[in-house]
Amino acid sequence: MNFNQAIKNLNRSLFKKQPLTFNHSWVKNNVRKSYNFIVENIRTESGETDWDNIVRRLDHQNQKLWLKGKKIKKNIDQYKNRAEVEAILTKYQKKLYTFLVQKNKEDKQICDLISIRLVRTAQKGNLLARQKAKIFIKHLVDQWIDGRYFKHWRGYDDLIEKNIERCIRRYRYSGSFIVYLYRTLEYAGRGLRMLEAFSLDDYIPETTKRKSENLVYDSRTGETRLYSSKKHRR
Repeated sequence: MNFNQAIKNLNRSLFKKQPLTFNHSWVKNNVRKSYNFIVENIRTESGETDWDNIVRRLDHQNQKLWLKGKKIKKNIDQYKNRAEVEAILTKYQKKLYTFLVQKNKEDKQICDLISIRLVRTAQKGNLLARQKAKIFIKHLVDQWIDGRYFKHWRGYDDLIEKNIERCIRRYRYSGSFIVYLYRTLEYAGRGLRMLEAFSLDDYIPETTKRKSENLVYDSRTGETRLYSSKKHRR
């Protein structure tokens, strides 16, 4: 048996038996050959069975059944373990570029896998993993902002960071973390106003005055804004 065969067998059994949810115990009891191959050969850097790598390769409808309804631990002891983080980064050192540019589908999958590794380690309480995950994921989000669909997020750095932290903390669905992050930002970004970037030292068109000279304070709203004489022309 190989990896692809294990995935195929698991998909087939899930389709045939239609469980409402499933976990590693269900796999052990219902797809024993695949289970034995997985626990013997598919491991994380820390030596644990890599169920994330298995479930993310299943058919989408089966991914959603994995450990559905599992309770989220609220109080986790925090710690700093550099070795855990280095083990991940060393293994995927040649693929870290995928957070900056993704050439093909394989790059997207690798980027997703590295993200999940860092996120899972962060969820265990490793503060260094959380810090590193935020840095790499922010590079990925910057790619999206430079693209076509996320331009309205430009300038909302604090809000982006809050959503990244929220995704790292709440991710429990063992499918694609990148898709989860993308959808989160997509929904959270609805209604965001595009921020216009300009310098107050710029000159007002067709004048010799700088924009800073036209700043006015509105005592009713408490806002400082640019005064436009066009609004008062009749």
